[in-house]
Amino acid sequence: MSMTSSQSTIASDRAEKEDGLYLPGLLVTTAWLHDNLANPTLRLLDVRTLEHFSEGHLPHAAHVDFGGLSTTVAGVPGILLPSAPFAEKMTGVGIHPAATVIVYDDNWGMAAARVLWALHRYGFTNTALLTGGWDQWQAEGRPIVTTTEANPSNISSDGAPGEFTPQATESVLAEREWLLANLDNPDVVIVDTRGQKEFADGHVPGAVHWDWMNAVPVDGWEALRPAPEVLAELASVGITPDKEIVTYCRSGVRAAHTYWALRQLGYPRVRNYDGSWLEWQSVTGLPIEKNDE
Repeated sequence: MSMTSSQSTIASDRAEKEDGLYLPGLLVTTAWLHDNLANPTLRLLDVRTLEHFSEGHLPHAAHVDFGGLSTTVAGVPGILLPSAPFAEKMTGVGIHPAATVIVYDDNWGMAAARVLWALHRYGFTNTALLTGGWDQWQAEGRPIVTTTEANPSNISSDGAPGEFTPQATESVLAEREWLLANLDNPDVVIVDTRGQKEFADGHVPGAVHWDWMNAVPVDGWEALRPAPEVLAELASVGITPDKEIVTYCRSGVRAAHTYWALRQLGYPRVRNYDGSWLEWQSVTGLPIEKNDE
C-alpha cells in the first residue's frame, strides 16, 4: 500500500535506529518482517491464545496475555491497566525504549491493535501491526517455532534491554467526562464501531456508526483494505482527517482497531474511549440515543 503524505509524517516520527531499522508506518507486511526478522532491536508480540502460541508462533515472539492487560474499574471490565503494572508486563516481554515492536494476532489485527493503542497510550510509538498476521505468515510458509513457554528464552536481545518507561499520552485517550463535555463540539466526531444492531439498541448521542469490520477485506487476512476505498467510505459519513475522532465499541477493543486504521490512514487526532459502551450505559443520567440506521 502506498503512503499518503500524512502517513509519511507518521513514518518520519518513528525513532531512527542506528542499525537502520525503520518502520514504514503503523502497518508492516509479512515480507517486510521476514526481511528484518534478525534485527536485534525487534520485539514481536503474539496476542493470540497461549494454546495457539504454543502450537506455533513467529521466531523470537513473546506471548502477551491479552486479558491480563486490562482490569475492572468502578464495575466496568476491560479498562487498560494503570501505567506501573502495564510497564511491568511490557518489560517482561522485552519491550524497552530502543525496541521496535511488531504486534500480531489471527483476527485481522483486532487484538493486536488494542495492544498497539495501549503502547501509544503510554507513550511508546515505535510500533506497528503485522497485516495478515499469523494466518498469512503461516500460509506463506515462513519460519515458525513451537514452545510451551509464554515468554520464550529466545527473544532477541540487543545487549541493553532496559525497562519499559511509561509516559502517559492523554491525546489518544477519551474518558467519560471528556466525551460528555465534547458531545456538541463540531470539531469532534464520535464513531461507534459496533455492529448495526448494537448501535440501534443504544449509542452515544450524535455518534456516527462505522462497523470496525468495514476496514478489513471480506476475503483476505489483511488488517486494512486499500486506503482509497476506506478513505472514501469514511468521508461519506463525515469521518474526515480535519476532525478529532473518538472511537468506541462495547469495551474498547474493536474501537482500537479503528483507532489504528485511522492513524495508519493519516488521521492526526484520534482517541479511543477506553470505557466504551460498557461504561457509558452503566452510569445513571448519561444521555443515550436509540434509532435505526
